[in-house]
Amino acid sequence: MKVISVKPLPDYKLQVSFDDGVSGIIDLKSFIANGIFSVLQNEDSFNKVYTNGYSVAWSDELEIDSLAIYAEILNKSPEDILTANFSYAAN
Repeated sequence: MKVISVKPLPDYKLQVSFDDGVSGIIDLKSFIANGIFSVLQNEDSFNKVYTNGYSVAWSDELEIDSLAIYAEILNKSPEDILTANFSYAAN
């Protein structure tokens, strides 16, 4: 799953689209309330979001892995996503 586009929305939300057709909106308001991501409370900084395909980022130090976002959009855990993508060869 590769991020093909990310767009900042009002109220600290992101519209994210993936190469397999999955897309959705994630709300980062509570996520940026604390810790290293709190610098994104500045709306101008938040709106500088971009993707390198494998993460959603604001700088080399501030990024969220695409798997975490994909799972959030599908309301699943990252482990569920990874398990579903494994297949086994028949004996």
